[in-house]
Amino acid sequence: MTAPSPPHLTAPFAAVPVERAAALLARTHALAVDAVERLATERDDTFRVRSGDRMLVAKLAHPLDDPRVVADQLAVLEALARIRPDLPVPRVLPAADGALSATIQTVDGPRLLRVLTHLDGETLGSAPRSLGDLRALGALHARLARAIAAIGDAADPPLQGAPTEWNLLALERYGPLVPAIGDPALRSAIAAVIERAADAVLAPARALPAVLAHNDLHGDNVLVRPGPPGTPLEVTGVLDFGDMTRTARVADLAVAASYARGRVGEAGPPWAAATAYVAGYESVEPLDPAEHALLPDLVLLRLAQRGILNSAIAAANPRAAEYASRNLSAIARDLRELGASTPHRIGGTP
Repeated sequence: MTAPSPPHLTAPFAAVPVERAAALLARTHALAVDAVERLATERDDTFRVRSGDRMLVAKLAHPLDDPRVVADQLAVLEALARIRPDLPVPRVLPAADGALSATIQTVDGPRLLRVLTHLDGETLGSAPRSLGDLRALGALHARLARAIAAIGDAADPPLQGAPTEWNLLALERYGPLVPAIGDPALRSAIAAVIERAADAVLAPARALPAVLAHNDLHGDNVLVRPGPPGTPLEVTGVLDFGDMTRTARVADLAVAASYARGRVGEAGPPWAAATAYVAGYESVEPLDPAEHALLPDLVLLRLAQRGILNSAIAAANPRAAEYASRNLSAIARDLRELGASTPHRIGGTP
């Protein structure tokens, strides 16, 4: 029996060649394009662009992307540039007609093209980091989360982001995809996490206030510039607002904390990295007791969600299979090690 797949995430499309991307940018954004390089992604066309002395990033949305969702992402970036220019997020380069995106006709139908500034730095996940680095990143996450939530609520109507399978609390959207997991041991471990979440985690999490959230703050979406030994890590960029959605703030935090173990290597207690990240977050935005109690299970649920959706994408779209499945062995390790020593709570005082 063939496993189901989420069309929004797995539907194939014809990749736009770099030559055409350069011509499109010249037409829509009046750019003199000197060089274009394709960047690896799961479900869109993304290019690094050099135009004179400027480095830019051009993103051509998946044909199934809702224009309203893309508009929400651009509205948040525009608002952050105005009210929180200290936060290291990309700036939007409007099209020649002043619009924040341009509609491009392709063989797969209309697709939205937007251009952002390119941010310098190495990815957070490119090297092991210290617990202090994770605390600093957690604090930045809290400041960014507070700003995004305020922007989302201040809009009229409030911004909703994407109704996405990557919403951690939307188990009904990704739970049925468990059969897509090829490794029986990983499938069994994930099924156990899903069962626990359905029984004891999701109802109280869904009862919490929902806010607009980045929802994807992992090591490949954070750029950093290391300083001399003993100095704090400088965060130079937070990227990819494509999974932005309305969810509980503790779910957004759990998404990011679920990657912490992989940022520090395999040494030390399994939950030490996530605990450091949460401590940094709480130095800016304290959680309440209900959120503390939900965090460990939500971290495990995010690992399960990644295993499910990455497997489904890899199975349904051979072109994206290598990229989508690159972290499955690390997910299996983290589920095994974190699941064997799950704390009753993370953060706060018991």
